[in-house]
Amino acid sequence: MLARPVGLALAGVVGALAVARRKRPMHPHGVLLEGTLVAADDRAASVLPEPVVDVLVRLSLSVGLPRPFPDVVGIAVRWTDGGAPQDVLFASTGRGRLTRYVLVPRRRLAGGWLTTMMPLRAPWGPVVLALRPLSASPGRSVTFEVLQAPPGGAWTRFGTLELHGPRAGSTPRDGDDPDVRFDPTRNAPHRLPAYRWEELLRAPAYALARRLV
Repeated sequence: MLARPVGLALAGVVGALAVARRKRPMHPHGVLLEGTLVAADDRAASVLPEPVVDVLVRLSLSVGLPRPFPDVVGIAVRWTDGGAPQDVLFASTGRGRLTRYVLVPRRRLAGGWLTTMMPLRAPWGPVVLALRPLSASPGRSVTFEVLQAPPGGAWTRFGTLELHGPRAGSTPRDGDDPDVRFDPTRNAPHRLPAYRWEELLRAPAYALARRLV
């Protein structure tokens, strides 16, 4: 009952930002990277098209504040299933039973945990996904451990996400592409969908942003 009116209120905020900025209202600047998502076991593999899938990743800052100001980090991950894009979005948060739902601004893009904040509907029940930085080599790949947990539960391993570098054939100077838009409502994974209340909460803002920008 609350998700719809809250979603409409959030859409109003997003619309105001889009008009004021005349560009993406949130996460205005980012870089597109190629990567690989690897499932840790059969259960994790069951929600992916293959145990190892190629992914497109957008690494960005939420508000786009100039450095050295801290900002909320976002990582959007996309794979395809049956030719359809499947989008999962992560934001910088804490990792505790409560703080995993709280946004945390950071100065470094890979400086801490990121979670989906909202649970996804896995075959074995609701799960929150998380990314934990494992390693980063200058000029090479960046690796995250992917974890899963029931809301308020303990983290267990889901797999790994390895970022290889800028997307091949990317021409924009900053490595981004304004025509690539991630949408966790319209492109919710077939095998890991969002709950109805999440769709009501998010869909109005994403739909308005697509129309205005």
